[in-house]
Amino acid sequence: MLFRVGALIIASPVFGRNVIPGRVKIALMASLAFLFFTATPQTVAIEYTSLIGFALIAAKEMLLGIALAFVTNMFFSLVFVSGQLIDTQIGFGIAQVYDPQSGAQVPILGNMMNMILLIVFFGTDGHMRLIEIIYVTLHKLPVGSLGFTPAIGLAALEIFLRSFMLGVMVAMPVVASGLILEFAFGVLMRTVPQLNVFVVGVPIKMLVGFLVLMVSIPAFVNFSSNIFSEMFSAVEKMFAGFLP
Repeated sequence: MLFRVGALIIASPVFGRNVIPGRVKIALMASLAFLFFTATPQTVAIEYTSLIGFALIAAKEMLLGIALAFVTNMFFSLVFVSGQLIDTQIGFGIAQVYDPQSGAQVPILGNMMNMILLIVFFGTDGHMRLIEIIYVTLHKLPVGSLGFTPAIGLAALEIFLRSFMLGVMVAMPVVASGLILEFAFGVLMRTVPQLNVFVVGVPIKMLVGFLVLMVSIPAFVNFSSNIFSEMFSAVEKMFAGFLP
């Protein structure tokens, strides 16, 4: 149980963030594993004859936790796709900020939207739902009874495609406004050829992009519930691939 719970916590974008001290993570892993151990009856006997056998069982438990964390990472990272599209549309494509979680440069607006998503996730008790999912997996799939099916790879591919589509949907208001402005500038250039649209267009696109972004942030907060619903549904699909 400690390997399964620990892998999910360390690799999760919620509990495994680099800004959280290591001792806090270890304490959370140990306390949750002990709580699940006392509350979950073990219906399958764990059998191994050597240290290698024990290591294989532990590796399979870690793989399940990492697979579930992969799902949460995909859905929390979709805002970086949205942020890159928005930044490119309003002229911030070159600007990047450092993300301590991934150790890489990420879009400015993508980083902001990721923080909003985390706040909404904790505000709607998503972290409790994630812990509940771990508890449910211990009932449906006791320790030592993991199986592997081709459905795992298909579920991972479907999760990747779905998260990318959601990322594009989040960025669509700003992208659509930018395309409308491009069309308007094209008509304006044909009407008034003397107008330097490259000088006027960039500030206008930036201003309109920020206005649309400010208006769409409340809609993004409401849309976050759909993102979390898709994420928990994807976790169940990934979990089904481990059922023997």
